[in-house]
Amino acid sequence: MASDHMIRASDQDREVVVTTLRDAYTAGRLTMEEFDERMTAAYASKTWGDLRKLTDDLPVQPVLGSDVPGRPLPPPTLPAHPPRANGVLPPSSRRRRRPVAFFPLVALWIVLALASQSAHAIIAPTVAVIVALVFISLARRR
Repeated sequence: MASDHMIRASDQDREVVVTTLRDAYTAGRLTMEEFDERMTAAYASKTWGDLRKLTDDLPVQPVLGSDVPGRPLPPPTLPAHPPRANGVLPPSSRRRRRPVAFFPLVALWIVLALASQSAHAIIAPTVAVIVALVFISLARRR
């Protein structure tokens, strides 16, 4: 298999490597000095081999040559664990809450209100249900 380490790097290749380095710095894998040093070297790199040396010790490797027409790209790899920021899972990987089962309670209110045949007894449960539905819909949008 031929090596592609001597292929000239494009500006997009350099940006992909700098993004990988920035992500490593954000994750705490690089110090600010290491990030600055490697970023400067990335912008000065001439070949893919130079760029790969800057990320050899990082768990995520940048995909070089994505701007080359017809070049087959490797399939994207997913991290083994979902990323966490301050110990909190991102919104897309949180467990979805099940809807609150308040419908039997609403039905009971309506039956009691209709049984009492009082206008005030019908309005109060209806307003309570509307308020509850508004709060639930707002909570789901967050």
